[in-house]
Amino acid sequence: MTHRVVFLITDLDLGGMPLILQRIVRGLKELGQWEPTVVSIKPPGIVGHWIRHKGCEVIGLNAQSSHDLNAVRRWVKTLRKLDPPVVVSTLVHANALAALTAPMTGSRLYFQSIHTLQSEPRWLWRLQGLISGQCEGVITPSHAVLQRVAQFGRFNRGYVIPCGLDYEKFAAAEAIPATQRPWPANARVIGYIGRFDSVKRLDRLVSEFAGLLTKDYHQWSRLYLALIGYGPEEKPLRALAAKLGIASHLVFPGATAEPERWYKTLEVLCMPSTVEGFGMNIIEAMACGTPVVACRGAAVKEIATDQLTALLVDPETPGSMAEAVAKLLQDKTLAGNIRNRAQKLVAEHYQAQRMVEKYQMVLDQAIAGTVDSAESR
Repeated sequence: MTHRVVFLITDLDLGGMPLILQRIVRGLKELGQWEPTVVSIKPPGIVGHWIRHKGCEVIGLNAQSSHDLNAVRRWVKTLRKLDPPVVVSTLVHANALAALTAPMTGSRLYFQSIHTLQSEPRWLWRLQGLISGQCEGVITPSHAVLQRVAQFGRFNRGYVIPCGLDYEKFAAAEAIPATQRPWPANARVIGYIGRFDSVKRLDRLVSEFAGLLTKDYHQWSRLYLALIGYGPEEKPLRALAAKLGIASHLVFPGATAEPERWYKTLEVLCMPSTVEGFGMNIIEAMACGTPVVACRGAAVKEIATDQLTALLVDPETPGSMAEAVAKLLQDKTLAGNIRNRAQKLVAEHYQAQRMVEKYQMVLDQAIAGTVDSAESR
C-alpha cells in the first residue's frame, strides 16, 4: 500500500535545503512505498521545476510575504484536499505554519525539520522552541542542531538523519574545461561554493586570502580565489577585495547547477561558516576529491576529523584558515591522504540512498504507530 506524505518548505529556490529535499522526495518515490508531494510557501523556484521533472507533485502557495493570510488559507485547503497521513515541514517558517494550522486540518502526524545553527534572529529559535512539542518528532541532520532545539523547548522524539548525496555523480564528475574557467590557465585555485550570505563569513575568507597574497606575493602570484554561487553579499565582497588590493585574484563564476564540475577545478574548498547545521558543500567537495579547510563548528566536527578527512581551524584565530590552505597547497602527501580518506568516508556514510532509507524508516514507523523513541542513527 502506498501512502502520501506532504513536505512543506519555505521556498524551492536554488540552495542547500531545497536540493536536499529534492533528493529525499526523489528517493522516496523510487522506493515506491510513499507518494511525496512538495508544497512551497513561496512560488516554486528552479528546484521545484527539477522535482516536477522527476515526476513528483509540487504545489506553490505563492505567499507574497511572511504575513500572507491567503497563503495560510491555501495551505489549509491543499492539506484537506490531499489528506496525507504524514506532513514533514522544513525550516522554521514552514514549521510554524504547519503547527499553527494543525488543529484545523484533521488528524495526521506532523514532523518538523531544522537544518541550521544560525543563532540570529533569536526570536526564530524561541518560536521553534514553542512549537517543537506539538509534533510527532523533530528531524535534524546533526546532533548539534538537535541539541540546539532542545535548548529552546521540549520535543517528543528526536531523529538525526545526516544529509546524503549521489556519490558517483560527484566522484565521477568531469571538471569544467580549462577554456571555460574564468582564471588564467596556469592558476592555482581555491574557493567556496554556495550562497553568499553574511553568516557564511566569506569576508573572513577574502581577508585571509588577501593576507596570504600580500605576505609573499612571489610565492602565491598564481593563486586565485573563486567564489561560486550567488547572494546578497557579492557586492560587499567585491568591494572588500578592491579595498584590499586583490580584486584581480578574486573571481565570481556565478550560480551553478553543476557544483560537482566546479569542485573538480579547486585545489582546496574553504568553508569559513560556523553555523552550518551539517555542511553539505563539505561532503560534496570530499566526494569530488577536493581537500577541505573548514572552521571548527559544532556540526562540522561531526562529519570531518582534523588532519584525517579535512583541516579544521579555530574560527576565532586570525590567519588560521590561510595557514591551513597554504599547508595543503604545499604538502601534496597530506592533501592526497586527506582526499582519499574523505572520499571513502562519504562513500560509506553519506550516500543519498542511506538518507532516504532513514526517512522512510521514520515514516513507516510513524504510520504503523510504532515510532521509535530513540534517535535515528
